[in-house]
Amino acid sequence: MDGTKAVREAFTELAPHYEQAMDQELGGFLAESYDEFIDRLLDFAPIQADDLILDVATGTARIPRELVDRSRARGGIVGLDITPAMLKLAQSSCSADRYAEGIHLVCASGTAMAFVAGAFDAVICGFGTHHMDLPSMLSEMRRVLKDGGWIVLAEAGAPVFWRAWWGRAFLWLSLHLYGLFSGGARAQAEKEAVANMHTGDEWHAMLSGAGFTDIEIREERARRAWYPRALAIKAVAGQAGRGY
Repeated sequence: MDGTKAVREAFTELAPHYEQAMDQELGGFLAESYDEFIDRLLDFAPIQADDLILDVATGTARIPRELVDRSRARGGIVGLDITPAMLKLAQSSCSADRYAEGIHLVCASGTAMAFVAGAFDAVICGFGTHHMDLPSMLSEMRRVLKDGGWIVLAEAGAPVFWRAWWGRAFLWLSLHLYGLFSGGARAQAEKEAVANMHTGDEWHAMLSGAGFTDIEIREERARRAWYPRALAIKAVAGQAGRGY
């Protein structure tokens, strides 16, 4: 099964209880709720009043809805996701009048976006990048951003511990046991995504290579030394941006 199909199947399976699952997983790894995560991510985002924002891997459109509720996205928001089942729930959640005008949903991959170059002022993605081909995704994000626009990503990052030989051995054993005791498309997709998790330094190098500057990466402490970290990542497309 190719990666795109596997991810689509995994999140079709997860869609009916996606937000509850996020709440449980963030609580288990980081001791914070999904609401707290959304608040922290959007507090980190240097949004200006008339920005046109793209939310990649939008899921149930929780981030776009929160932006509307905060009156921080008067320029409009596009929520993009590869899974029709997730977007069906997002559409239902966005049916209220206060969301309908400002939020537009698109079914597409974050590595092949059908938008013209320089279309957006900002791109956000909350815990979705480890399911994508990162060089392709960052190239597309840079392409659809205006020069001086920004990205804010929240992602599960690899602890430096994973890069030592004993860390790699521990990770291999952990994934092997996870595969034995967990089933379903979601479990398989998450297992495969571990190889796509990177340290803060690795993210910095990838972003720089993709044409981003003013890179800021914050790492949150995990509940265990061997758990993935939460990384909050902010960067500017091209030369220094708008003074955030």
